[in-house]
Amino acid sequence: MCGRFLTPDESAFERFFELKPPEGYRRSFNVAPSQLAAVIRTRRDGSRAAELFVWGYKPRWAERAWINARAETVFTSRAFADSARSRRCLVPAAGWYEWQGERAPKQPYVHFRGEFAPIAFAGIWTTSSPPRSSERARRGQRDAVPNEPGEPLRTFAILTRDATSDVAHVHDRMPAVLAPEHYATWLDPNAARDALERILLAPGPEVLTRRISMRVNKPEHDDADCIAPLDETGTG
Repeated sequence: MCGRFLTPDESAFERFFELKPPEGYRRSFNVAPSQLAAVIRTRRDGSRAAELFVWGYKPRWAERAWINARAETVFTSRAFADSARSRRCLVPAAGWYEWQGERAPKQPYVHFRGEFAPIAFAGIWTTSSPPRSSERARRGQRDAVPNEPGEPLRTFAILTRDATSDVAHVHDRMPAVLAPEHYATWLDPNAARDALERILLAPGPEVLTRRISMRVNKPEHDDADCIAPLDETGTG
């Protein structure tokens, strides 16, 4: 699964994706569910747009939100199939976190390309019911709702797949990290399902793994110390 990730800074975002980050975007070292994160989608006119959506896919009919969807079943799942066919997106990232161990406290790791270069997860999005005023009131600046009261929310999930050999020693699942040459296909509203299924399971960019401290466990910790290597004494 993918329960936390980090994002590139504004200049790296613009260079790599050839799009300006959405208004209000800022680099995060610790994106958590229910918070805002940038996604890239195709508009009806065929242009690409970078926008802030809420991480936690929740169709209007749903009682719960999903942060992940399995790549192997996303096109057949009742919850996800409609979005997999017509509401696909890229989720810009600079890496993701995973935890290893049978019991708490589990050991966190960060997976990333060299120098924490940008990557993109395959994602899907949907339109959710507008949040209640009480829900809006309890949200802080990091996860402030990006719409007017009463307007529907746009929410997203990150697709996951079986882990590749370079990260499987930490966890058996990982985000579906797309190769850059597959971005256009994933965002193409007319792409064939078999082509989409192939690229979800194709090898993505090679990633590195780093053992890190427990600091990342708390979502309020959002700084570069979250990705600092754990020293040999285990103190971080």
